[in-house]
Amino acid sequence: MASAVAVEAAGGPKIPMRYGRKDATSSEQCVPDGRLPGAAHPFADGSANPAEHLRRVFGRMGLNDKEIVVLSGGHTLGRARPERSGFGAEKTKYTDVGPGQSTASPSGSPDRPVTPKPAGQLGTSWTVNWLEFDNSYFKEVKAKRDADLLVLPTDACLFEDDGFRPFAEKYAADQEAFFADYAVAHQKLSELGVEWEEGAPVTI
Repeated sequence: MASAVAVEAAGGPKIPMRYGRKDATSSEQCVPDGRLPGAAHPFADGSANPAEHLRRVFGRMGLNDKEIVVLSGGHTLGRARPERSGFGAEKTKYTDVGPGQSTASPSGSPDRPVTPKPAGQLGTSWTVNWLEFDNSYFKEVKAKRDADLLVLPTDACLFEDDGFRPFAEKYAADQEAFFADYAVAHQKLSELGVEWEEGAPVTI
């Protein structure tokens, strides 16, 4: 629920979440740590390249190329911290702005002319307006226009791999398509392996 609300509050699509899942009763029922994708070679699973690695990680969850690419667009929010991930810089001109508003170009959305940013945030973001959910991740990764924006090998491969590229190009050009496909994929990812309580699922 928190992820769906955060995406919507940041200007993204409404995600059709369903509720009423059974809680885990022991740690044995939880997925072990270390299942998230790595950012660059060498990959823990032995993958030879970033595209192979993404397909291995997401493929075991039943996700296809389209879903891998669209979920990668979630990097439009947030930033990487070098002391935690080993990637990015301590701060950039986009994360270390002063009090008030971002100096970034507005998104064009009439209700979100600029994105407020807290002062003195650390790390490197993938996008200029890193608190706003839009399709700028795909635009920035494609352009590689700014050294102050992060492009990891697992980001760059979305435009380099023949299977990923058509979807990445589509989302860079069409925010509505990105939003529509993202909402579906986010819900699917959220419900992987879910067992429902009696009478569930329910929507709010």
